[in-house]
Amino acid sequence: MLKTILVALIVCVIEILVIVIASPMAKPAIVLRFLPEDVRLAAANHPEPPKRKQMMAHFLLAIFLIAMLGGMIYLGIEGLKSGYGFWKMTLRFVVFLYVMKAFDILVQDQWLVMTIGYFKKLYPETAECEGWKDRGFNNKNQIIRIIAYPFLCMLTAGIFMLFR
Repeated sequence: MLKTILVALIVCVIEILVIVIASPMAKPAIVLRFLPEDVRLAAANHPEPPKRKQMMAHFLLAIFLIAMLGGMIYLGIEGLKSGYGFWKMTLRFVVFLYVMKAFDILVQDQWLVMTIGYFKKLYPETAECEGWKDRGFNNKNQIIRIIAYPFLCMLTAGIFMLFR
């Protein structure tokens, strides 16, 4: 499991770097959809960066998605080589996704968004929004993902078992 946690943490570091670097270059509508509703409304007219910067932001997002997919493929192949069965492989993917979800909730949502106000600095017109004080602004989405993950992990483990 240590290897699984390490791979998840590497992907998390890539994710936070991509968020911090790409967010100022991304189209505001893309960044804002992850923030509280009143913040989205207050920043609705925020100017878009030049297209070349938006393309760079999409490139960085693609790097993160490739890293996440690569991490899952690596863990799946390595699990097969280690003789993991369906349930052990499922557990491996559950640990991977829950480590990433914990990082998302604790580091991205609570620290980056709420505590240090990173996006408030990117969108100064939102400084007075009440949403910045609501630490549970996306609890519903997080709970849905937390519930769905074991099923997605079983599906992923099942796919890998087909290649055994």
